[in-house]
Amino acid sequence: MLRVGDLDRSIKFYEKALGMKLLRKIDRPEHKYTLAMIGYDDEYKTIVLELTYNYGVTEYTKELHMRRLQLVLMMCTKVVRLSTLLHKSLVAR
Repeated sequence: MLRVGDLDRSIKFYEKALGMKLLRKIDRPEHKYTLAMIGYDDEYKTIVLELTYNYGVTEYTKELHMRRLQLVLMMCTKVVRLSTLLHKSLVAR
């Protein structure tokens, strides 16, 4: 999960820069936030990135944002490795 200050701008960035697509958007006005799930394929088939916009918050510290992005990328790398190992073990059977 990445917190963003401008949800539409963030979605456009991931779409244009990384080729991802908006999979779904969940608005929770009663809790004052909106979620956007973005990825390369259906969220039930692959890993997706969750962008969170908290109403009224327009900026987060860049250090916090970069640490979270780094954590997300590390997790994705581990999941890809695990997926590759599982695929190889299933194919070997």
